[in-house]
Amino acid sequence: MFAYIEKDSFLHRRNPIIKLLLIVAVTIIVCLSYFPVLPFLTFVIFFLGTWAGGKIPFQNLLRRLLLFLVVSFLFMISMLALRGLNAEPGIVFRLWIFQWTQRDLVHGFSLGFRILALVTMSMGFVLTTRPSDLVLSLITQCRLSIVHGYATMATYRFLPELQSQVDSIHLAQEIRGLPWNKGIFSRFTSPFRVMLPLFCVAARRGERVACAMESRGLGREGKRTFYRTMKTDRADWGFLIVSLLLYGVLVAVLVRYDLFRFSFASIQ
Repeated sequence: MFAYIEKDSFLHRRNPIIKLLLIVAVTIIVCLSYFPVLPFLTFVIFFLGTWAGGKIPFQNLLRRLLLFLVVSFLFMISMLALRGLNAEPGIVFRLWIFQWTQRDLVHGFSLGFRILALVTMSMGFVLTTRPSDLVLSLITQCRLSIVHGYATMATYRFLPELQSQVDSIHLAQEIRGLPWNKGIFSRFTSPFRVMLPLFCVAARRGERVACAMESRGLGREGKRTFYRTMKTDRADWGFLIVSLLLYGVLVAVLVRYDLFRFSFASIQ
């Protein structure tokens, strides 16, 4: 679901730290937004930006986001259902036994679209950023420790492999007469039967990573050299500055039409 896709695109060529700075800045603004308009527009902008700037197929992106679209929709429905049962003054919308104020509607939709916006930004970053480039950039440009950088890269690479490991465990159990997709009870107990083998796989992977780190002399004193180095060029800084300026213009337009307020502001 979240794994790097090898492409030669504009976003793939950008420095990982620059993309990370952009995502952090936008995330802060989105989390401060009270109304759902900015989170929704952020979700659309980053989705289309990943599709066009990263050359990721549209259907591929939509398929990867489908689960989070469903989760976000169910989250909004559950929030609105719970808030709709509270009797408060200032009702603006009624449906059967439910009744909502403007604050209830704004909170429900804002939280749901924030989830979509944050997931879309994270997905765009992961799909267009090679794990080794990210860690190398953190080590050489952000002065991250070599030991922590290698451990981060090992973890970053292991997470996308979890699904394949789970599939392998399911196949091994099914060969031994333990069907995992037949019947409601089997589907319910399947995750519990996978936990122990998955922990064993993770422990073995951790042991191999520790041996690899020790064989490379990570943690020893002295200056280390790198086969490749990460640099930030004018195109990277231009991408960051132009993106922030355009996003700032969008926020200014929303403020002009009273569609953006800080999350701690109250509706008058």
